[in-house]
Amino acid sequence: MAESTNPKILNAHHIAYRCFDAAETRQFYEGVLGLQLEAALSFDEISGSDVKLRYMHLFFKMADGNFIAFFDVPDHLRPSLFKPTSGLNRHMALEVANEADMLAMKSRMESAGYKVMGPIDHGFVHSIYTEDPNGIQVEVTTKVPKYDEIMAHERSLVEKAMADWEVETRARKDAFRAAAVEARSKTALG
Repeated sequence: MAESTNPKILNAHHIAYRCFDAAETRQFYEGVLGLQLEAALSFDEISGSDVKLRYMHLFFKMADGNFIAFFDVPDHLRPSLFKPTSGLNRHMALEVANEADMLAMKSRMESAGYKVMGPIDHGFVHSIYTEDPNGIQVEVTTKVPKYDEIMAHERSLVEKAMADWEVETRARKDAFRAAAVEARSKTALG
């Protein structure tokens, strides 16, 4: 069998986050969003090591066969892990087939007591937003009819957009990195 020299990423098998409580997380992802809890695996050590740690790894199956996963690690709970944060820092976007399904999902979330923002028109998609029990922003989105056309146009602009962004932001990023390196070296010496 010949080895592939250019392997391609096929899809996201799962994206994993920490959860505060497996039961609460199940209630949201299975009870509200309607995803099937496909596996609830408990472990006594970190996989691939001999480091002792009791945790559970949950896998919620989406219609495409891929998963959203969570780690429930009760002996390592820190409030900072579960503070709601901007979607610019951390969020997941889950796609539904159409606007009607998105609005039905909004009703389900609101009926379960979740605050929902939107729908918001992003041009290429329409989205609603809520937070799961772990402080993670969850976006439910649907593509607009001209989605493929819009994305093809955006693809044609990628190189220029990236070059312009690099020019606009490089000096700020370099200054931040230099300050961070200096702070780390002072901490290591002191």
